[in-house]
Amino acid sequence: MTAVNRRVIMLNPSIRQEPRYEPAAVIPLKKDASIVEWLEKNNRMIPRDKVAEPELTLEEDVELSELMDVDDIGYDDDEDELVLDED
Repeated sequence: MTAVNRRVIMLNPSIRQEPRYEPAAVIPLKKDASIVEWLEKNNRMIPRDKVAEPELTLEEDVELSELMDVDDIGYDDDEDELVLDED
């Protein structure tokens, strides 16, 4: 193998070559690393349309006790009677 074959041409400036068996360098943390801040800085943040939320009256409010079913009181979650069909 010649020296020309060992040389790697990097076309992407964002990529750099690191030695395989050596620890990689730590990428420094940027202070403006927030995606929200980046979107605002580059004018890419699109405001949402305001949606009017319906107001509930007292008649439309449902009590929690009305949603609960009384039949669940005797429910047994034990798997004592579980029979496995073994072939």
